Amino acid sequence: MRMTAVFAAGGLMCACTLSQPPPIAPPEPIICMAGPDCDAKWSRAASWLAANSALKIQTRTDSIIQTTAPVQAEATPAFTVTKVARGEGRYEITFNAACGTGARCLPPITEARARFTQAVLGQEGSHVSSQ
Repeated sequence: MRMTAVFAAGGLMCACTLSQPPPIAPPEPIICMAGPDCDAKWSRAASWLAANSALKIQTRTDSIIQTTAPVQAEATPAFTVTKVARGEGRYEITFNAACGTGARCLPPITEARARFTQAVLGQEGSHVSSQ
């Protein structure tokens, strides 16, 4: 009897872990070459931020795009995107996000990062829902 209860509890635990969606893998770094390649990717980065951020863009230069700071105790993420020189005409576009709650952001940062990467690389399905 006791063995049956242990197996039943183990089966329930196993079912719970199997029913959760798989984690979103971190996207590859966004690398571009100086000139038209970086110009196009940087433009797509700015467009994605403007379309997907609930916060206003505070700073926009050739090397940083940043929204206003996150609001304390809110799940709305603030974004910072940078273009960093990696040498020999190569640049990396980085994505960072944080929200005022210190915990869960809506949309989740992993989802926003994946969608941002898709958009910058010119792939489909790059709009993030806030649900």
